[in-house]
Amino acid sequence: MPTTFTTGMGQGMSTPFDAPQHSGSTRTRLNSVPADGGGGGGGGGGGGTNVDTQRLDEAANALVELRGDTENVDKGADDDCLSASRGLNKHSAGGMAEAGSWATAGSLVTMDVRWGSQVINLKSLLQEISDKLHTTTGHYTRTEQEEQARQHSITPFG
Repeated sequence: MPTTFTTGMGQGMSTPFDAPQHSGSTRTRLNSVPADGGGGGGGGGGGGTNVDTQRLDEAANALVELRGDTENVDKGADDDCLSASRGLNKHSAGGMAEAGSWATAGSLVTMDVRWGSQVINLKSLLQEISDKLHTTTGHYTRTEQEEQARQHSITPFG
């Protein structure tokens, strides 16, 4: 059974990575115990912890893609807000509402600035989570390699 990771984003969330495993997927196993229950493993009799590093990498890469999509949406929102603001003021004196411009135009620009700060925050969070997933994958892979080397060094038959 693969280890479940919770990111604090709530339970019951479904992602494209919740799909059933494919028979050819790469899988890292930590502290694995043979199916017959034999061997070491330090501790109780339960099985090992399985971590599907390929799925972790896929999730991290999907977050990077989502971050790029978010940037594209932000650029579109910027363009639309500025265009609408210019359109509202096209036939009036630019500037303050008292000078003949539409108050809504200034409000659109203010909301665009707020939107932009939220997008920056979201992109930062997506990057941070992606980086942590990649780091976790590296740690599990390195730990598995170290454990395999350790097991190899103590096995009399190489």
